[in-house]
Formats: sequence, C-alpha cells, structure tokens
Amino acid sequence: MKTDILFLTGLAIALCGCHRGGDSIVGTWAVDKVNVQFDERRNTPELVRQIGEMEKQNTITISADSVLTLTNADGSMTGRLHLLDDGTILVDAMPIGQWKDRQIVTRTGSPIGEVVVTYRKR
Repeated sequence: MKTDILFLTGLAIALCGCHRGGDSIVGTWAVDKVNVQFDERRNTPELVRQIGEMEKQNTITISADSVLTLTNADGSMTGRLHLLDDGTILVDAMPIGQWKDRQIVTRTGSPIGEVVVTYRKR
C-alpha cells in the first residue's frame, strides 16, 4: 500500500512537470514556421531556402516519462526533458527552446545568422 502511494505521488509530480496552464507538452510536434535570419551579404537566397526546407522536416516527440526525441534530416537525438517554470526546455541540462502559448520555439545561432523554428502540436 505504501509503495503504491509513493509510486502515484512520484507519477503525479513527474506529470506536473510536463504541464503548464492545463496544456500538455507531451505529444508529437511538427514545424509550423521557419524563419531563417541570415546575413544576405554572406549567403545566397538558394542557401536560405534549402535550410528552411530542411528545418521543415523536423519533429519533436515528448513522451509522458519526460523523454524528448528530436528527429531531423540527419537522424535523431534523444534526451531527458526538464521544463523550467519560465517555459525553458532543457534536454539533458542543455537549453533547446521555449514552450509558450501552446508552441515550442527553438533558436539556432551560427556565425552567419539565426534560424528560428516554431513547432505546433499535431
């Protein structure tokens, strides 16, 4: 009996970590928008288009046991998700994005610019 109560308490705490404002982050997320913000003097429009098309193939899957899998054209990455109170999404203690207004937003910076990808739940 005591073990059951401890298990249920632990499960409730884990699930609360994946909820904010009544919406669940658990599920599969597909790309809604891609904004490639590259220095136009250093890149061609074709490169910007190709990067945008590659990013559109990404998906994020978050399971009820707080495992996040990011799948892209190069393969997939899996790690343990932790959602901070401010909406910051950490995977294995590394910030990867923000969860706000029922969407996930990731930002990837490089010397030639930034790619901002917005995900919506399927």
